[in-house]
Amino acid sequence: MSALLLPIMRGNKVFWVLMLAFVIPAIGFTIIAWRVVGQVRRDAFVTDARLRELAWSVLAYADEANAFPVSEAELRAFTSAPTGVPATLRMPVLEVGAVAVATGYPLTRVEVTSAIPAPTLDESLKEIEVEWPTARDVQPIFRSKGKATLHGTSPSVGEWLYAMAQRIRAR
Repeated sequence: MSALLLPIMRGNKVFWVLMLAFVIPAIGFTIIAWRVVGQVRRDAFVTDARLRELAWSVLAYADEANAFPVSEAELRAFTSAPTGVPATLRMPVLEVGAVAVATGYPLTRVEVTSAIPAPTLDESLKEIEVEWPTARDVQPIFRSKGKATLHGTSPSVGEWLYAMAQRIRAR
């Protein structure tokens, strides 16, 4: 009888060896992949917060001066002023008979910020590459230096700045 069970047990051992050889590494790789994805998402969330904070500072400058800053020094001087960066932007001037204006950019800082505490301007400028314009009615271009961003943040920020540029050019 044991002679009959020997081939069955041998096949069973091969099965378990193959299961251990493939299933355990697959589970391990899945755990590692989830951790990497989670870390990339956390980094993207922080990068987005920095993009949004920098965009808000530039929008506030443009709202106040009716022009975009052309250097980091101008933006730093504006944000370090005693009044600081305002929490709301002014509404664009309405034409006679106009009912409402769709600005294309957020009017309050609350619309821009995320759940994490707002990063400082220094942190934002350190992590975000800015291509400063040569003309004051052209918006700066932000790049995340290869860091991940969440879907839609970079285009949204670009649209905000473009809408402000349109407002500046209209005056």
